[in-house]
Amino acid sequence: MRKGLIVLMTGCFSLTAVACSGGGNSSSSPAASAGPKDSPAATAASKKPYEISFMNFAYTIFPPAQGKALDAIKEKFNADVKSQFVLAADYNNKLSVVMASGNMPDVVSIMNADSNYYKWAKQGAFLPLNDYIDKYESLKAVPESIYNQFKVDGKIYSIPMYAPTYSFSGLIRQDWLDKLGLKMPTNYEELKNVAIAFTKNDPDGNGKDDTYGFALSENFGQGYDMGAYWSSGWYHKNKDGQYIPGIIGPGEKEIIQTLADAYAQGAVTKDFAVLNWAQGNKEFYSGKAGIFIGTPVGMVEDYYLGLLKVNPNAKLASIPFFVSPDGRQGSLKAPGYFGLTTLSSKLKSDPDKVTRILDMLDYGRQFIPMSERNPQNERFDWLMGKEGVGYDMKDGKVVMKQGSEAVTPVQYLMQRHEFWKPWSPNNEANEYPKTYNSPEMQQMIQGIVDMEKTYNKQPYDDPSLGIYSETKAQKGAELDKFIYGELTKMVAGQRPVSDWDKMVQEWMDRGGAQVIKEVNDGINARK
Repeated sequence: MRKGLIVLMTGCFSLTAVACSGGGNSSSSPAASAGPKDSPAATAASKKPYEISFMNFAYTIFPPAQGKALDAIKEKFNADVKSQFVLAADYNNKLSVVMASGNMPDVVSIMNADSNYYKWAKQGAFLPLNDYIDKYESLKAVPESIYNQFKVDGKIYSIPMYAPTYSFSGLIRQDWLDKLGLKMPTNYEELKNVAIAFTKNDPDGNGKDDTYGFALSENFGQGYDMGAYWSSGWYHKNKDGQYIPGIIGPGEKEIIQTLADAYAQGAVTKDFAVLNWAQGNKEFYSGKAGIFIGTPVGMVEDYYLGLLKVNPNAKLASIPFFVSPDGRQGSLKAPGYFGLTTLSSKLKSDPDKVTRILDMLDYGRQFIPMSERNPQNERFDWLMGKEGVGYDMKDGKVVMKQGSEAVTPVQYLMQRHEFWKPWSPNNEANEYPKTYNSPEMQQMIQGIVDMEKTYNKQPYDDPSLGIYSETKAQKGAELDKFIYGELTKMVAGQRPVSDWDKMVQEWMDRGGAQVIKEVNDGINARK
């Protein structure tokens, strides 16, 4: 949930929000990312039949091993798909066992480009895909900057699944600002003062002392970075000219000082250190807090509608990105992908089977504009299991039918099956507001989109993305536990923020200095 990394929340699970995507090449058009729409089906009958095994992770939907969807795939692609879905919480452990056995399925989904991914790639478990990228429009549309994040020794071993490049941005109760006659904050000092006013000046007008400023949860899940300068990305450099992680940078120090000052005034969730992300959400959407975070994609609509039931006059606004001391106004770009699809290196001797797999993958990845996601679009209708069988159209929106996982081919096309995420040419092409149902939610999301369009003037590409650090792989969890623990103490007043440099040195001595060296070595080698 950490700032700077997009997190796809449970609101994405409904295919009424079928456009959970992003990160494409902004110079492409929607039409440019679509290949010949009938080529796989037109040639399937003349192709050799293949059995294709794959392993994927799942959260709530577990498509069966047999059903109409698999029959439809077999008819179109002449491929007998053998699927295995594993609960996401257990997936990495299960995958490690499978990979250690040497019996990797033909296709395997990878949750993160972590140390295991790099190890398996270097050991030769995955098939290099460089020679195939330009043959498929949906693969060619992935920006080089995204492929660079998980290349190993210059080779592409995986196909990314979609995530938008949007980061989180600040949300604020505009109705509370109006009630108290306050302006939209433009820097952290103003933001702190607004938070304190929300705490002390009865912004909801009920005559009770029951509101406060920042909703916060453990490990600073909300982050409150108002631009790349304050993000967790590797934006700043130390005195030796090395990039450093944002968590120990001057931007983070300013955030912690702001929260510490606000906490001392009762303007931060009192017991934030022991609240999980969901509990932090509840603090805001129950109407207690006035400052939170949001993003155009993946928001849980019921949360906002619940706030409106409690406070019918509630109005949320997106806080414009702050201008940083070095003059930049814009967010840290999210990685632009979420999850990877890899092919077994054993397929090297069967290029026709590789082509069949990539045909299937490409068919499900090609972008379809929102206006064409309906029964009249043959590709969309087929992917979603046909109107009346896999889905219904209600008020112009796709509503998946109960049990549709057995009849929707998209579930099995090596995608992140609980999200259909075709590769969009850019964030805006997904028309995020239209993926929500209520006019109120659509209006709120449109506000975030408009803020991004107006104020995200200089989005920042994190140079550390895709750089592997052995020390980080071994000690990253320990380092995070230490730093978040100390930052928590600072916000809660148990350690002075004036100890910042001392805390950073402690982090460095625990292994952070070696992480910085390895990441910078990787950045320099990439250049």
